[in-house]
Amino acid sequence: MTPIFLSNKIPWFGNHTGYQQLPRYMQKLAPETKVIAAKHSFRDRMLGKAYSLYRGWSERNQFDAAAELRFLRANSVPTPIKHILHFEDHFMFFDQWPKAPRDFVATLHIPRDQWTEGELRGLKHLSSAIVLYQRDIEFYEEHVGKDRVKFILHGVDVDFFRPRPAAPQRNKMLFSGHYLRNTAMFSRVVRRLAQKHRDLEFHLLVPERFRDLDGFAELKDHPQVKWRQNLGDDELCQLICSSWLVLLPMSDSGANTAVVESFACGTPVVTTDVGGIRDYGGGSLFPLVDDDDDDAMFDLVEQYLDRPGWRNQIGAACRDFAVKKLAWPVVARQHLETYDALAN
Repeated sequence: MTPIFLSNKIPWFGNHTGYQQLPRYMQKLAPETKVIAAKHSFRDRMLGKAYSLYRGWSERNQFDAAAELRFLRANSVPTPIKHILHFEDHFMFFDQWPKAPRDFVATLHIPRDQWTEGELRGLKHLSSAIVLYQRDIEFYEEHVGKDRVKFILHGVDVDFFRPRPAAPQRNKMLFSGHYLRNTAMFSRVVRRLAQKHRDLEFHLLVPERFRDLDGFAELKDHPQVKWRQNLGDDELCQLICSSWLVLLPMSDSGANTAVVESFACGTPVVTTDVGGIRDYGGGSLFPLVDDDDDDAMFDLVEQYLDRPGWRNQIGAACRDFAVKKLAWPVVARQHLETYDALAN
């Protein structure tokens, strides 16, 4: 089957980051693959407004609505399957059917406790879904249908995100992102580590508009904290590779882009045992700690600092896992196989 994708660009993601990389690799397997995305033009704003009025949507992103209309009408490939990469941005699209045709597929990203009532209503109209972690499959099947939800790991560009020649710096720790991060726990652990290790640097890659999350106020002017944002692709990869650890306590998760990119770079991740992290080697490739267990996270970081050989072994194992299981060519092939299963 030949996919037609409806894709969304996450503003702070670069050219090698995120699930929207899938179409680029799919085009190598199925050259007639098409990608439809929002166009921020006057024409699309008017088209989206007209389409929203027709569908009875009082509040809608008009550029997304226009993209959905173009996606709905796209049929210029043989045996098409239509795949919405981020269901949560387009859940209203499916209300035109009691149950959407099976050849309309959507990927579900957010954990079950994060769904709004509107998104859950949209989920009931879906007939075919892909998820990037296994924990909530039974929950999704209650809405979508038995055996209509398929699991595929989140991919990563292992050719770009790869270990770099310069050695990682033992005194450099990285935190990345904002969504579902346990920032209060992170702040507490960082302040304990900083008090004991005056040479440690904590690099926080957080867009400025998200720096009011719990715990960040205590780190705002901390002398060992460096705030980062708006990095280019090479800068991001260099930052991950030069870090000794990625400190990433989570309150919940599905798949996590920061985690898979860290794996690909061979940088160990210190995180919590929540959501889908065990699908990505948590507890087997690398140790986990319980959510809000500050002592356990502090002690685990201490082990990584005291045992550089062990740290490097875990980093190498995570890199190997990324190359064998998460590389986009591998993941794209799994999507093609899954399309056949879902469309029938």
